[in-house]
Amino acid sequence: MDNIVEIQCEPPVRVENELCSRFRCTKSQCAACAAVCPVPRAVRFVEQGVEITGACIACDACASACPNGAIQPAESDRRLAERMRERVRPPAGFRIGCERAEGPADFVVPCLSRLTEAVLLEPIRCGAERVELLAPDCSGCQLERAAPQWGMVLNLARALCESAGFDADRIVRTDAPRRKREMTRIPLSAPGSRRAMFRAFAKWTAKTAAAAMPDAAPEQTAAEAFRAIVQRHPENPKRSHLLEVLQSLPGAEAQPTVVPAAGKPFAHLEVTPGCAGCNVCETLCPVGALRRRGENGTFALDFDPALCTGCRVCEVACFHKAVRVRETVDLSVLFERQSATLISATRRTCRACHETFLGDASEFCPSCLVSGDRRDAIARRFFLGGNRGDWS
Repeated sequence: MDNIVEIQCEPPVRVENELCSRFRCTKSQCAACAAVCPVPRAVRFVEQGVEITGACIACDACASACPNGAIQPAESDRRLAERMRERVRPPAGFRIGCERAEGPADFVVPCLSRLTEAVLLEPIRCGAERVELLAPDCSGCQLERAAPQWGMVLNLARALCESAGFDADRIVRTDAPRRKREMTRIPLSAPGSRRAMFRAFAKWTAKTAAAAMPDAAPEQTAAEAFRAIVQRHPENPKRSHLLEVLQSLPGAEAQPTVVPAAGKPFAHLEVTPGCAGCNVCETLCPVGALRRRGENGTFALDFDPALCTGCRVCEVACFHKAVRVRETVDLSVLFERQSATLISATRRTCRACHETFLGDASEFCPSCLVSGDRRDAIARRFFLGGNRGDWS
């Protein structure tokens, strides 16, 4: 053969960059997907946010870990829940196991790290009295690095049960023996699988044929400006699914359940008087949890805590350090769905720098006031110190 054709297999998950915190804000240090990925070089951080390479084996742990729903697997959470719903037999308990767990299970997933809070709550939504996770020893498993993810999902699902007025023990973990014969799983779209190879070959053939046609003109698609992209706030499919499940839990009565915000995909925000009303936080928020209002010269910033994923983009992007994430969060806000106004004030223009700011107390913005106070303090110290030196 004169030419060697290299066929690149496409990854089995899709990344929605508009929802990715790293894409919307370069200061974001989010690495949830990479932290749980069991395959080296399957997740790469690029200028566009995150890239899933052909090394991906479709364990889908990254999709479970991403709070913004930016990583979307071939089988969505809703589809997974639909298949689970078909096997629920209320009021009997429901057992979920991984491929390595020994014992009878009503539903089997390749790895428990694929589960999300909404998927774990789905059997309870359908009338199951109890959900049981069959968990074998993960040591030595090729997906071992993803194991902490399903532990975090389990703990958060139990906390959500308490917030719904249920006993947390309606979702429990049960140690299960490991299968004697290890199951080697190769996803349909994994590198090296025949189906993926033929699919990639078909795409390459079509692309080559199109390029060989003399009348075919390549399509020129202009790159969309970043400013235009961040103005959009797509729906977070993961959060929408969770809110839908929580709203339809039978017998649920929201109870205050305060948990530490660190490491949780939820947050409460507060805004200090240093806010200048610049709208950066609202623009860069991946999930649209912040919304500004303005009329008759006033500015207001509304916050929907049920949509917030705790990504902290608003906090790190705020130039004035006016946005803060509280240390705790009340999970009951997911049931109440009430927005809160974080700040409401008159919008003014600074007489010194002509920048806009919020407040009625002064004609100068906080930055100019601080600068002026510093200049005055330096001048007083200089002249007062000089006079004292002369006296001595």
